[in-house]
Amino acid sequence: MQFSSLSVSVCRQGRAGWLSFFALCAIVFFATFLAGCGKKEEVPMEKPKPWFRVTHDKSISGQPVVVLERGGLHHMAAKIAPHAGANLFSLSYDGKELLYCPETDNLAEFTGRSSGTSVLYPTPNRVAGGKFTFESRTFDFGLNDGDRFLHGLVRDPAWEYGVPHASDSSASVTCWIDFAPGTELYEKFAFDHRLSLCYELDEKGLKISYKVENRDSRQLPYGIALHPYFNFLGARESAILCVPAQWHMEAVNLMPTGKLEKLDGAAFDIRQPTPVPNLVLDDVYFGMRPENPAWIEYREAGIRLELAASKEFTHMVVYIQPQNQFFCVENQTCSTDAHNLYARGLVEESNLLITSAGGVREGWIHYIIEPLN
Repeated sequence: MQFSSLSVSVCRQGRAGWLSFFALCAIVFFATFLAGCGKKEEVPMEKPKPWFRVTHDKSISGQPVVVLERGGLHHMAAKIAPHAGANLFSLSYDGKELLYCPETDNLAEFTGRSSGTSVLYPTPNRVAGGKFTFESRTFDFGLNDGDRFLHGLVRDPAWEYGVPHASDSSASVTCWIDFAPGTELYEKFAFDHRLSLCYELDEKGLKISYKVENRDSRQLPYGIALHPYFNFLGARESAILCVPAQWHMEAVNLMPTGKLEKLDGAAFDIRQPTPVPNLVLDDVYFGMRPENPAWIEYREAGIRLELAASKEFTHMVVYIQPQNQFFCVENQTCSTDAHNLYARGLVEESNLLITSAGGVREGWIHYIIEPLN
């Protein structure tokens, strides 16, 4: 339409023409405006805000149990047995149990071994001959695995624990165990100190923070690890593992020699996603970095588990055997047999942690759990 010719026509028609002209302009304007708007933007639905709570229950076979719970879009629950080595014996996500659990009926006899998540300290995994030397002192832990000692000193004893706490952003409980003069633990590892673990359920998953407080007048040499027994959650082949380490540690009779091996092309190279049933391993990996953590995908269950950790967790032990209903992926601050490797001068390879007299050292592991896209 030519507005110039319309104006001439309107002028000839007088006032009525001007009214018609303005009406027509209004129609054209609103038609153009509506056409330009298109569909209304959809307002995204807000995710349910998570809530947190704690339960302190002594009714499970007489065993004290602390339950940390998160509600909301994806329900999570973590169950800790402080008197069984502070073992995280259950970790569920949307009703699916990620850990190979002890029998509930036998929880009174549960010792923190062979299920759940064992805490390994001060010697993760194996110690050759059950003995090591540090600063001219010899420590003898005895033998409990043939000609060696296995899995540290704290997975069996009862730990103390504080009052569980819940807030708007997390639920947590702190457990601790003392190596104090006059105790059995001190007799084996004569350094006066305390090991604490804080289990904190948050919006991302479960964070386990450790603290070593050295009350002794001497340096304290230690390593710490978590030894989770993971379920398969459906068909075994649907469990996929990736461990982006930099090196593999050569071993003889499952004991590291200290030699670092390249991963390229080796059967133990799991830097790329690999179905768990394709692997038979009891191996130590070195060169883990916080920015590149290991992870597990349960593709049938639709769950991804990331094993994030602070920088001192440089090692990873992977234990997968075809006869087992579980597999283990263990964040470690040090190598297997770290104290003996350190005594041989293999400081970097062992990554034995040493806390000065009166010093404190801390770190963490974060099990980040989310649905697969």
